[in-house]
Amino acid sequence: MNIVKNLVSPSLYYCKCPYSMNPTRIVVHNTANDASARNEIQYMINNRNEVSYHYAVDDKEIVQGIPENRNAWHAGDGGNGLGNRQGIAIEICYSKSGGARFDAAEALAAKFIAYKLKEKGWGIAQVTKHQDYSNKYCPHRTLDKGWQRFLNMIQAELGQTTQSSPSTPSAPNTSSGEKYSTGTPICTNTLSVNCNGTGKVYTGDWSGTIGRVIKGAKYPYRVDRNGVAIGWTNNTGIDTDPHTPGGSQTQAVQTVLNSVPSDFIRESATFYPNITLKIRKAPTEKGIDTGLYYSNGMSVRYDGYVKREGFVWISWISASTGERRWMKAGVLNSKGYNTNPYGRFI
Repeated sequence: MNIVKNLVSPSLYYCKCPYSMNPTRIVVHNTANDASARNEIQYMINNRNEVSYHYAVDDKEIVQGIPENRNAWHAGDGGNGLGNRQGIAIEICYSKSGGARFDAAEALAAKFIAYKLKEKGWGIAQVTKHQDYSNKYCPHRTLDKGWQRFLNMIQAELGQTTQSSPSTPSAPNTSSGEKYSTGTPICTNTLSVNCNGTGKVYTGDWSGTIGRVIKGAKYPYRVDRNGVAIGWTNNTGIDTDPHTPGGSQTQAVQTVLNSVPSDFIRESATFYPNITLKIRKAPTEKGIDTGLYYSNGMSVRYDGYVKREGFVWISWISASTGERRWMKAGVLNSKGYNTNPYGRFI
């Protein structure tokens, strides 16, 4: 398969791909904008942000930016997460507006993923999505159109039989190597923010259905309730008590896992600062200073913002730590408008 290579310079390995990697899976993303594959890769290698991905696929071609034997920061599950440290990241382009260009990009991505599965001797179980590692709704447009539908596209390229109903829980799959299988109703007393346990772990009382199994993970079972992922658990946390816990604790944990305050306004865009700005752990000048910053010539892709203390605070999930970060991006006037931005929003 023809792949255009535009590999990041080894001088940027320290921030883009600092670790050697023996990949065990593919992680699918949507770019959330309308740039071509070449532009996506060029943008990535031109900045110093800890955000990176191995391939970008548009409607015409596949472009590689990170060698497959190096890790990338894309899954939001921390410095030792399975997604970040073992996943080949594939970004599908043109997902912001969708339409024919996105459909063609998705079709080419399915063909490319099938090619990779054959090349490495993997099966469809090695195809995962960003959401499996950090609960971010990504690949957003692919999920909107149906994740099983996309897996079916890959299986068709492999010449395999596909599942006909994405809404029906899959049958028990002992090939996962874990005790429980997808579609199994469970109760659990433990929920982790992500599958590798690098985020917070909560104790309580929850019920749901196993929506995903990641073999070998510290918390291999994703717990779904009413179609929403509420966290990850393991064999120790699962019990056979047939009770059905109330929904209040589940909702509380879901709010924590989303990691956004009630006044959070979702917006997917890129900010280009024109001054040096500190990165904090909370949207307040009293928030813990991470010691990191963004300055002129750099950029950050954010997923929302709040208005507090007379400022606009943009926010995003750090690819290297899996934690939410905050940064002032402008000054509000008396009517609550950002009349003095600290850079450009695109």
